[in-house]
Amino acid sequence: MRRTVTCWLLGTVWLSGCKDHAPSSAEAAAQVADRGWHAHELVVAAGEAAKTCAEAGVAMQREFVAHRQEFVEAIALDKDKDRLRAATDYLEAHQDRYADLETRMEALSDRCASDTTVQAAFRQMESP
Repeated sequence: MRRTVTCWLLGTVWLSGCKDHAPSSAEAAAQVADRGWHAHELVVAAGEAAKTCAEAGVAMQREFVAHRQEFVEAIALDKDKDRLRAATDYLEAHQDRYADLETRMEALSDRCASDTTVQAAFRQMESP
């Protein structure tokens, strides 16, 4: 989980530059990373909002299913060294935006360590 989380902690802000041109490879890669980070955020927030770990697991699974494609694309970016390198400067420049996501994920994982559905959601985020 740490490798995937670390990648997303480097996350990006959705690029809002000119809309009338094709994004550069760095912009396109940053957009994929941002969508992947946002999907992580939604899954974690769903788990955090639940009253019980059983409810957290169901909520997290629901968000994962709704955003699975973003996870697939983000993992593909992580595996493509050239595309990831293209986005590195932007990712590093905006890493503070996501500083607490890893802490939140660890806290939720620890709180619901014995809930198999919560733990499965974390595994699915790593390998969609």
